[in-house]
Amino acid sequence: MKFYLYTLLLIVLYNSKAMAQAEEKKWELNGYVKGLQATSFTDLDSITTNSLLHNRLNFRWYPSDSWKVGIEVRNRLFVGDQITANPLLTGIEDDGIIDLSANIVEKKDVLLNTTLDRFWAQWQGTSWQVTLGRQRVNWGVDRIFNPNDIFNAYSFIDFDYEERPGSDALRVQYFKDTDYTLDMAVKITDDPDELIAAALYKFNKWNYDIQLLGGIYKRDIVAGAGWAGNIRNAGLKTELSYFRNYQNFAGDSGTFISSVSVDYALPNSLYLYGAYFYNSSGANQNAIENLVSINLDVKNLSPFTHNLFAQLSYEFSAITNVAMNILYSPADNAVFINPSLNIIMGEQFDLSIISQSLFGNTNNFDLLFNTIYTRLKWNF
Repeated sequence: MKFYLYTLLLIVLYNSKAMAQAEEKKWELNGYVKGLQATSFTDLDSITTNSLLHNRLNFRWYPSDSWKVGIEVRNRLFVGDQITANPLLTGIEDDGIIDLSANIVEKKDVLLNTTLDRFWAQWQGTSWQVTLGRQRVNWGVDRIFNPNDIFNAYSFIDFDYEERPGSDALRVQYFKDTDYTLDMAVKITDDPDELIAAALYKFNKWNYDIQLLGGIYKRDIVAGAGWAGNIRNAGLKTELSYFRNYQNFAGDSGTFISSVSVDYALPNSLYLYGAYFYNSSGANQNAIENLVSINLDVKNLSPFTHNLFAQLSYEFSAITNVAMNILYSPADNAVFINPSLNIIMGEQFDLSIISQSLFGNTNNFDLLFNTIYTRLKWNF
């Protein structure tokens, strides 16, 4: 049954492209197709190859000046050794109140998955905005680690999911000119252990954008803050959140996570970024294997207690960019290295070559995994 529903939805979305040309103010459709080739190895005797064809469709409908509807579909065709090596692929499901993910084709070395990861309706008034459905509630202010992003935690290692996860939620926003914003959201769930309900208050003071948040995160009370501004010509961003179990408040020491980052762009197109992330619940050692297999949520953005992150990027030209990301944990002597080369091939095509390597051990500096990706992206 799911197969027919998804097939019908895809047909409607593709046909809406033609309708959009006749009624540009009512309909919009865009998306992309990406081909990703991955080669993984720890030595020359353990080489594996995998392929991913990734298609995304972003559909918008504007029935009136006040109303907007969004539907976004993620289609992925996996081919290669990863299907049998990674049991999570055959059990793909989303985190919504209704599982809108389906494996349409599931064989030993081929898997086709379709996921409806955005499906919302939005009403916009003069000072109010109300959004209901599967959406991204993005409360983070930093680029890599976001302790304030309690609804939609994500891993920076997952570079191929630019849109990032969403939640089934009701979101109400109130805007008071440029003075302040009140943002309230509740995750729709039938499991009390998964309830997330919070409010975020944003305002500007001393030329800094400041936000305060509070609410319920699953079985915890959560309070947090964040701010973004500049020190001379350098950007400064900070986020922090504290979680404590409300059923055992006296006996729980809670979890404190925080991040601080500084970035600076030089006149010669060189961009520098540095960040420190602290997780009071992180392991002091032997946590390195959990960096890529982590059961991600906002309280566990990294398995390490102390995390140092650095990024350097440089634009050789308007179409060519190189970057180097490095994550280091001193307790585990762990280093994650992520260089990339990005080339814009015209208005619709991008080519990227990306490498991800993890080194480390408490006693030795070993190569634990290495993957080289080649990705070609077509935007439409």
